Parts: sequence; structure tokens; C-alpha cells
Amino acid sequence: MSIDFTTNSRAKNRRELAFTMIEMIGVLVVIALLAAILLPHLIRQMDQIAGNRESAYLQSLSGAFQQSILRDRSIPGNTNWPSIVATELGVDSSNVTTNSRKQMRVMLIDPSMQIGVNGGRVPYTQNNAGSTVTNGSGNVIAPVRARVMILSSMGPALPAFPANGIPSDNDFTNIWNVAERTVPPTPVFTNWTGSGDDLKIQRINLSPLFVRLVLTTYAATNSSSSLLGRYSIDWRATNTVPVNAITNPAGIEGYFIQNSILGLHKDSASGGVLDSQQVLIRNNSFVYDERVWRGSITGISPSGGMDMASVVDKFLAAYQNPKAPTNQNVKVVQSMMDYMNAYDTWAAAGFPRAGNNPPAYMSAAQSAMRAAVQTLYKGAYYPNEVPCPP
Repeated sequence: MSIDFTTNSRAKNRRELAFTMIEMIGVLVVIALLAAILLPHLIRQMDQIAGNRESAYLQSLSGAFQQSILRDRSIPGNTNWPSIVATELGVDSSNVTTNSRKQMRVMLIDPSMQIGVNGGRVPYTQNNAGSTVTNGSGNVIAPVRARVMILSSMGPALPAFPANGIPSDNDFTNIWNVAERTVPPTPVFTNWTGSGDDLKIQRINLSPLFVRLVLTTYAATNSSSSLLGRYSIDWRATNTVPVNAITNPAGIEGYFIQNSILGLHKDSASGGVLDSQQVLIRNNSFVYDERVWRGSITGISPSGGMDMASVVDKFLAAYQNPKAPTNQNVKVVQSMMDYMNAYDTWAAAGFPRAGNNPPAYMSAAQSAMRAAVQTLYKGAYYPNEVPCPP
């Protein structure tokens, strides 16, 4: 009897092949199960990485936006901000307007923004006046709600916003105040299908980029229009600084973009030549007195001894007697400065007297100072107003 070893070998190979296929199917099933478990986690990880990169990129856009403002002394609007930021970063404009998910970024402007001379919105270009927004009492204040936002979506496209980038006040406030990783409340996001993780918001407050500047000219020694101090901002044409008096205590007052170059010039009778230059990096004030620019008492702190500037600043910031006229705190400080200036003039002349009386300008300055102080406190503690004793 002969044995067919070839047939037996083939049968064995078929059994081994069948076993290998079963193993392969098992491996594929395990891989499919692992993929089903790990794929959503992997997608979430990729989304998180992309979202973190987008948040970081929005911060770089914000930094470039603010750097352009400090350098150019102007704030771009909705139409030209991408090109300006792209130039600042050295990238193509498409890298500013479009994110990695091919979704458009949007800049929104606070509809209640007040900036500039007439309290408008961006675009804003600084001039010699700076920003002179006033409050209800007529006082110059810092730019109001000078805020913009850059929005980006890592999911579905953002809702439709006005072409000028100015949404409703309700929409802007809701987006500005919404918590991170949260979809803003209605109305604009009502039908948006994205999640809080998809939405990236970069808030930019522009108010800290501005500093306050006050310039004055003393009337006692600069009564003629040709003796008024002059100033310029960023090498523009010079402007005169009005005479400082109790009826006009501010002189020139405005808010200017940091790093602006302030030029302090002599009066026109002296040719208006440049006296000094200052880089505006903080709140400051200067006074033109005796035809020389000096640091004002409200803006410069002494190097030692009593810090009069701090005392004056605290007095000006203190709550004012509601029965006193508007800006009476400022008028008190100004009357004291006028009195000291008159006393300095009197001392330089050798303290001349008419009989036993000081010069008329000294008496007038003293009377004005007394009246300003009495007016400030008049009726502050008693229900029936009575004149303060002299």
C-alpha cells in the first residue's frame, strides 16, 4: 500500500492557511475596536492642539495690532486692520484673515466707543489735540470703551456680522463678557452650531495705550499772545497753549498714544524755537512760566522731601463738595499756583510796598485764592449756607 505524501501535505497547508486567516480576522477586529475607542480621543486631541495654536496666534495678532498703533499713532478700522497687522508680522494678509481650518477671522468694534476730538470710533489718527472726550461735567476723560475683538472659529463658520465690524451693543457686550469655552448668549449666536471650544476670542482694550497730558501758560508773566507757550506732537506744526486762568484751568488737555513725541517750544516772540522734547510714556503736565517750560505741580514729583505732586493729585481726585461749582478743586489749586507765582514776582522785585500794603497784584491773587477755598467749602457742613469768615 502506497501513501500519497503530496496529498497529505496539501491538506496540512490548507489547515495552516485557514488558521492564519482566522488570526488575521481577529487582529483586524481588535484594530477596529481600538480605532473606534481611540479615534474620537485622537480627534479631540488634534482639535485641542489646533485650538491652542489658534489662541496663541490670536495673541500675536493682538500684539502686532497694538504695536502698529504705538508706532503709527493711529488705530486701523475694520477694512485695513488685516493688511496693517500682516505688515507688522511680516506675513501675507491671508494668514491674518483666515485660520488653519479655512475659516474667516472677524474683528468687531465696540459700538459705544468714544475716541478722538468728537468722540467717534476707529479708524482714528492722532493729531495735536489728541483725544478730548468729555464727560457730563465737561471734564476731559480717557477714551471710552476703546475696545475691539478678534473672533475665530475652529468649527463652523462664524455668524454673519455687519460689514463695518460694528455689531449691536447687546451682541458686543455678550461676546466680550462671555466665559471662556462658552458660546455667547443670543441674539447673534442663536443659530450657530459650533461649541464653546470652537470659538476663540481675543479681546483688545486700547485705553491703556493712552496717557494724559496737560499744558498751561501762566497769565501773570505771559499776558501777550506773542508770549504764549507753544507745543507740537510728533513734529507736526506748533500750536499755542492758551493762558491758564481760573476760568480756563486746563489750558491744553488731552489723551495721547504712548510714545508720542511732545515738543515744547518757546513763544512766537522768541521765534518758537524748540525748548525740549518729551516721550509720552505716562501722565504728565507742563507749564510755560517766565518764558520757560517747567514741570507742573500736578505732573512732576520732587526728588526729595514732601511729595507735593501726590498731595495735589489726591486733592484733585477727592470727592468734591456737591454744593460747590464744577471743577472747584481745580480752581483752588490754580489760585494757589497763581498766588505763589505772584509772590515769586514780588520777591524778584525786592518786595516793594505802597505804604504798608503789598502790590495790587499780590492782594488780588490773595483774594482770589481765599475766595476759591471759601467757595469750595461753602455750605459743606451746615444745611443753611452761610459765608465763611474771612
